[in-house]
Amino acid sequence: MKIYNYFLFRIYRFYTDVMKEKEIPLIYVTTVSSLFIYFNLNTVYSYLVYKDIIHEVISSKIRVIVSAVIVLLINYILFIKGKRFLNYGFKKDVKGGLSIVFYILLTTITAISVANLNRAKIFEQRRKEPLKEHTPRRPSLEGKIREWFKNH
Repeated sequence: MKIYNYFLFRIYRFYTDVMKEKEIPLIYVTTVSSLFIYFNLNTVYSYLVYKDIIHEVISSKIRVIVSAVIVLLINYILFIKGKRFLNYGFKKDVKGGLSIVFYILLTTITAISVANLNRAKIFEQRRKEPLKEHTPRRPSLEGKIREWFKNH
């Protein structure tokens, strides 16, 4: 937990020192940290779906939004609300900054890799099992106009 608290501390210091945000930095800390948690959880979930360990549960936009809001609320209530991450006496240093950059890169690379695996799996499934029923093609307006001129 100390590592996560350091991550929160660095986000907080970024918004107070660099962005000069004095009024509502906790909203930014909550949002940014919750996005990273959500991306990590979504990456794990996507990988488990890819390996067919679990079946796809999150399929609609509403479920995605609801799960993201739940992550945001839990993150705020458990970690950010009391500003406990500021009580550890953390200092900004190069080693900590590099570890945060490494974490961001790892999250990004892992999410992209799992997304590519899932994309390849979907393409392979579509190649093996093409659609049996094709919907008939609707006539175009141009075709209707040509037919009308031909008949009149």
